[in-house]
Amino acid sequence: MLEMMLRNDAGKPGGDILLGISFTSRQKKAFFLSLLISLLAMGLILFFTTSQETLVSLRRVQPHYLFLALLAVVAAWFLEGLRLHLIIRGLERENPPGIPGTLAPPGSLAPPGTLKTPGIPGILDCVKIFLCSFFFGGITPMALGEWPSLLYYFHRRGVSLGTSTTLLIIRNSLTKGFFLVMGLLLFALYQGRVGGGLAINYFFRLALVLLVLSSLLYFLVLLYPRGIISFFRFLKSLPFLEPMVNSPPSREFILGLRREGKQFQSSMARLGRGRSRKLALPALLTLGYWFTYFLVPPLIMAGLGLEFQYWNLLIWQILIILIMVYAPLPGGSGFVEISLATFFSAHVPSHLLGIFVVTWRFFTYYLYLLVGGFLVTGLSLSGFIQGKKNNIF
Repeated sequence: MLEMMLRNDAGKPGGDILLGISFTSRQKKAFFLSLLISLLAMGLILFFTTSQETLVSLRRVQPHYLFLALLAVVAAWFLEGLRLHLIIRGLERENPPGIPGTLAPPGSLAPPGTLKTPGIPGILDCVKIFLCSFFFGGITPMALGEWPSLLYYFHRRGVSLGTSTTLLIIRNSLTKGFFLVMGLLLFALYQGRVGGGLAINYFFRLALVLLVLSSLLYFLVLLYPRGIISFFRFLKSLPFLEPMVNSPPSREFILGLRREGKQFQSSMARLGRGRSRKLALPALLTLGYWFTYFLVPPLIMAGLGLEFQYWNLLIWQILIILIMVYAPLPGGSGFVEISLATFFSAHVPSHLLGIFVVTWRFFTYYLYLLVGGFLVTGLSLSGFIQGKKNNIF
């Protein structure tokens, strides 16, 4: 996907803009299907949970808590933008004096026709890039569109592909590190029991074990890529496993692990001396982003006049994140809504459960998607208009 984007972008100012429109068109069916499933799931939840008591409770809603939830979402966007900005600053130095900038291409995140200094996008640019990439991740299964779109938009903003790839690997490592620590901490504190019935406790334990094991495997690949390759060579030497290890999907998977491990080693080398210092603030911002994101359900519940235990809400949200990431439909549509209703049924009265699910989903998914889609469409249209003025098309 990324190769196609860059190939269409090269040598044709504004070509990336047409690509943005056609990419959205190709994803249209999947997007509308997931949207339909999500709306259907929320409609069913509302249908089965709404009663006369719901209308009475809605009159007692405290709107200022919902406004605080909106502020928490916007704050999370800027924390993520700042994190991306600081990681790039650690990877690239400012342009030396005397090296002129280049004209910003039509449709870039900089205003068309203005000078663009390659290297380090501003915080607001990083926020926009994050939201644009969320849009593409949100309309593709398992968020597969997020990484290519991040690379693409950073490249358009003047960041080299090597730096962009390094940035994403460091960002992904910090996020996985956060969830690894949280998974181990929650497992130690709750010993796999969170209430809500035997099935939910079993799912919680299974999800945490998978989270911890996948995160540990990820970091082993990054830190010891040669050891992982040696392990696969050992598996290949076993007669009963040789056909499976030699299959094209397995070979591609092993090569992908090797590439990512080498890129991580290169990333650490590019950070140079003081790596811990350069990553300390981005690591804190990772913590800040997710805890700000996790503030949304408590604020919604406070707005609905409900009592809650923050740590229980935190556990459910981590499980929801896992469902969103691994669900086969874009944004986890259908799976997330049903999971929310199931997990939070022990904490939210049935007559408010549908309202809670719809509000939570709006703040943590649809608002991201709407703003990201607006930015993608706005950038595409502005570049298209600029290209028309310059007789490009």
